[in-house]
Amino acid sequence: MSRPRILVGQLWQESHSFNPTPTGEADFAVERGAALLEANRDAGSALGGILRRGAAAGVAWLPVLAARARPGGPVEETLFAEFLAGFLETARRERPDAVCLELHGALLTTARDDPEGDLLAALRAVVGPDVPVAVALDLHADLTAAVVAAADLPVAYKTNPHADMAETGDRAMALLLERLSGRLTPVRAFAKLPFLTRGNDETDRGPLAQLHARARALIEERPALRDLSITNVNPFVDAPGAGQGVLATADGDRAAAEAAVREIAGALWAQRDAFVETLPSVAAALARALDEPDARPFVLGDQGDRVLAGAPGDSPAILAALLARAPQLRAALPIVDPESVARCRAAGEGAEISLSVGGRLSPGFAPLPVTGRVERLGPGRFVNRGPYMAGVPVELGETAVLAVGACRVLLTSRAGLIQDPEAYESHGIALADLDLLVAKSANHYKLSFAGLATPVTVDSPGLSRFAPQDLPFDKARPLHPLDAVDPLPLEVAVFG
Repeated sequence: MSRPRILVGQLWQESHSFNPTPTGEADFAVERGAALLEANRDAGSALGGILRRGAAAGVAWLPVLAARARPGGPVEETLFAEFLAGFLETARRERPDAVCLELHGALLTTARDDPEGDLLAALRAVVGPDVPVAVALDLHADLTAAVVAAADLPVAYKTNPHADMAETGDRAMALLLERLSGRLTPVRAFAKLPFLTRGNDETDRGPLAQLHARARALIEERPALRDLSITNVNPFVDAPGAGQGVLATADGDRAAAEAAVREIAGALWAQRDAFVETLPSVAAALARALDEPDARPFVLGDQGDRVLAGAPGDSPAILAALLARAPQLRAALPIVDPESVARCRAAGEGAEISLSVGGRLSPGFAPLPVTGRVERLGPGRFVNRGPYMAGVPVELGETAVLAVGACRVLLTSRAGLIQDPEAYESHGIALADLDLLVAKSANHYKLSFAGLATPVTVDSPGLSRFAPQDLPFDKARPLHPLDAVDPLPLEVAVFG
């Protein structure tokens, strides 16, 4: 095939089942058609990796849409149905030679538990059984049999923090090109394990470092194995069958794929209670910031209210602790609070104002009364510096910087991805002037603040704290550690 016509697109959102605010149209950045190619060809995303590999191979693109939203509540069903229709309409009209998509893998809607499986199954029904489909997925996908059955080549990130997003897109596209050339006949083996991680889940240390090292060794030992992905489900997804996924893709060798899944899944299950981490309290982190001036600025990962894990981002807990325990620290932190932004805008820059901030969205929080000066008003738009999500634009809605003593509170109208220095620098808050700042992330912020600040992830309260016993899981159960459950002997499904 001299110049294959490949349908390409992106649908990226990680859903938190217990966030009470649905993710709607205003939360998505969307490019359609040719604008998709222009906006994403240099992106540090999986889609960027797909586009660069395909361009180098001279493929003819059939771009549908690229839709990205920050993690949050389930996506409104009507919006997902619109996205789905766009993919299906293009597939019916263009009859592509292949399909290559970036999906997150842990997207939910207000009406569906596996919308990405539904999307791929519907695409498969349109393009037929012989058109190859490749998908690049997040490491925190809740991988399902429907996804693996419909996609010939599903591959996931191998790192947490996610340093290989673009590389994963490149790998998916490279495998797809091999499939199109007739040099690869993919077969997939897949298994799920019913447990949630509770921290200690970075891939450069602990149990995942060992498991990924073994996965790499298996690929080196068994030439037929082309990919081995371990998906550590977003631990706030309450969907039937939620859990850890192990997926092996081999070139025509079903036995090799199944054996690899059985080995890695068995080792993963044996380590299930090693995925627990004890983090320092907010108070302990503030004490360290006071005691270690040479290590400043510190960047605290707000584990409990991580927008990157789907929490609302409105926690005032770290601000309250900071004002009570370390008010002398020059600090900056974000709080989602459109009502307070509106009051600051009404007062104007330079005004002294008393108001109660945060605590309006997440269960268990209450607004915190503060008095401060409105230092800056803005539109809340910036582009991530990276390396995590480098080049990706972020929209926080209208914003206000409120100076409360030595602290700068970045009030935002919308929840946004605040794990990049540019979130602060774009609002006139220079890292060089700070002793401490807060990122709404537990892992990925470490990539973008490397060499700029000392990272400390803290055990803060909120909907994204690793405490499954505190959340009303229902559909996903039985599920370890909430229930006594044993998936052995392991069920391995083989496709292709």
